Amino acid sequence: MLQRKKITSLIINAIAIKMLLTYPKNIVLNSGNAAWIQILYNIIITVLIFSVISVLYKSKKNIIEAAEICGGKWLKIVVGIVVAAILTVNYISVLKIFPETVKVILLQDTRVEAIMIVFVAVSVIGAYMGIDSISTIHYLFLPIAGVVMISFLVLLLPYYKLDNLFPVFGNGTKSIFVTGLNSMSIFSDIILLNILMPFMKNYSEFKKSGFRAIIIGGIAAFLIMLAYCSIYPYPESKNFILPVYQLTKMIHLSSFFSRFETFFQFVWSILILLYSSFYLYTLSYVWQITFNLKYHKPIIIPVIICIFGLSLTQNSIMDSMRLESVISYIVYPFAFLLPVIFEIALKKVKGENHENS
Repeated sequence: MLQRKKITSLIINAIAIKMLLTYPKNIVLNSGNAAWIQILYNIIITVLIFSVISVLYKSKKNIIEAAEICGGKWLKIVVGIVVAAILTVNYISVLKIFPETVKVILLQDTRVEAIMIVFVAVSVIGAYMGIDSISTIHYLFLPIAGVVMISFLVLLLPYYKLDNLFPVFGNGTKSIFVTGLNSMSIFSDIILLNILMPFMKNYSEFKKSGFRAIIIGGIAAFLIMLAYCSIYPYPESKNFILPVYQLTKMIHLSSFFSRFETFFQFVWSILILLYSSFYLYTLSYVWQITFNLKYHKPIIIPVIICIFGLSLTQNSIMDSMRLESVISYIVYPFAFLLPVIFEIALKKVKGENHENS
């Protein structure tokens, strides 16, 4: 069984990591410099939805196991494949974007494929270590990353200009409160919490970990967007592919250490490698329980090979950003609705069985 603090650390990183790459650009494109309001709105809606999920979902089974109880082997396989597809789409965008950022920032003369191969190799090693080791390293490293992030936001204080936050509603209330719902995909990795249900002591662990991860990960996303929008006026703010990296370039600590972005890249590289190891482990675990396999480790290599191959179909960061746009429309409804659907179905099945007995 995993401790609650370790599970919470896993989900916080899974939520927050998206904000370190290209995701903030898509939010700014939608709502302009009211992107921080859009994030705040998403946090509130997600907390409300998770409140409903936490009230309804009181089973110790994850959704794949619940699907088998409700509809037998074939429904379990269908749901397992859907969950694996959701995770794969999420994973591919990170697998493509991260090596591109490393090339741009640190290793301009290195082929992106070489960086990607090293990234994949480290992720495989992490996945082989197992969920307990991955979660422990998350728990130990996340506070360090938190201190770096707070320092980063404080060092940017001289550049904040509140005038850049006007007009308050950016591209309009419709963009924020209607189309802005798509950025709830930031929190789509909350489905990982359901998949990890068998590793938790009880339902209370699921509930507490979920709320803490959403709130802490959401606050991190909110602060990043607020800082970015208050420093770069719209439409200038929509021009940068990697908003957080753009912010780090503004920080000059001294003549000796003037490139804060290099240090920041080191920290977020560790976070993304941890995220990748966790994702690869979870994907292998999903395939294992979907097809009743005895072990998950033999699946790790085939899974990463398939994902690596799919990532090569994207020729550029812009392709990956378009994939993220697709994710925002497709992934988050499944992530939030599947647990509710199968918990309701599970209660119905248990009720019928009780009546028959």
